[in-house]
Amino acid sequence: MFRTGGLMSSFRFRKKTEYGMMMVSLLAKEGKGGLVSVRIMQENGLPRSFLVKIARDLIKAKLIVAKEGRGGGYSLAKDPTHVTLKEVVEAIDGQVATTSCMIHGSKRCPLADHCPHKIMMVRLTDEINEILSKYKLTDFGN
Repeated sequence: MFRTGGLMSSFRFRKKTEYGMMMVSLLAKEGKGGLVSVRIMQENGLPRSFLVKIARDLIKAKLIVAKEGRGGGYSLAKDPTHVTLKEVVEAIDGQVATTSCMIHGSKRCPLADHCPHKIMMVRLTDEINEILSKYKLTDFGN
């Protein structure tokens, strides 16, 4: 669980993911191919140190493209109406799952054959993925 200012939260996005969502929401306002400079992103509260890391993940996932040099910045590689929140989260954080044993390629859990909450965790993971898939980048402004 996370403790923030006296409040507890057991489920939330990591800071890198929150910044990533901020980044793509700025890009979504410009539409596919619309360039947003690093300076503008910083003015909107995105630290440069996170920008580089996030951009690398989003470029690898083919969600954004970079234009280097003077007048450079980042732009969406796809129409924002076709990019889901799930794609953004997975590009930055990897596969969305409620438990580590549900991530493809993870070590086999010793309780796998008789786990008391496996069915519930599978359902919960499916529902979270369904919700994240429902929201598009164009929903950020609404």
